[in-house]
Amino acid sequence: MKEIKNLTHLETIAKNNLSIVIAKTHSCSTCKMIIEHLTKTIPRLNDVDTYQVFVDDLDEVRGRLVIFSVPTVLVFSNGKEILRESRFINTHKINRLLDNFLN
Repeated sequence: MKEIKNLTHLETIAKNNLSIVIAKTHSCSTCKMIIEHLTKTIPRLNDVDTYQVFVDDLDEVRGRLVIFSVPTVLVFSNGKEILRESRFINTHKINRLLDNFLN
């Protein structure tokens, strides 16, 4: 998984056809396990460009994406946010979205 290093990189990623951004912090224990959990429960995750961003390193990303809690999973398509899941991640919703989008 690639890491977002700055706000410009994030804005470029959001313009892709389909991309997933996982916002987390270094001290969040749930955040450390979220990637593994998503990989196990969402089979098509590997078919999508997936990125992580540590919001405690990039406050401007937290502000731009309006992130109040972590982990937060954001799905972007062509510059628009099409799904947001925070704290308690509904993997079934993400899975359905990816199935619909990728088929």
